[in-house]
Amino acid sequence: MPLFIILGKLTDTAIQKMREAQERDKKAEQIIASAGGKLVSHYYTFGRYDFVAIIELPSPEILAKVIIEIAKCGTVSTETMTALLPEKMYEMAMGT
Repeated sequence: MPLFIILGKLTDTAIQKMREAQERDKKAEQIIASAGGKLVSHYYTFGRYDFVAIIELPSPEILAKVIIEIAKCGTVSTETMTALLPEKMYEMAMGT
């Protein structure tokens, strides 16, 4: 299943309501699971982004639906990247 890395920034509303972060995170994980995906890992970070999540989802189209559903909560903005495992990159480099 394709892997995606989500870099996110919390909105001012989300930061003001950090006591609700655990519930928000659980809701996001439920949205991912209901789309047939899996939250592989999730970290809060300091710097340009407030969090990083690695998720597995069936397709980029499903990813778009998940991002839209999470964005409806109004607590995050995101930037997403597709990720390849090193083994896949090696295969592609070898032409196999």
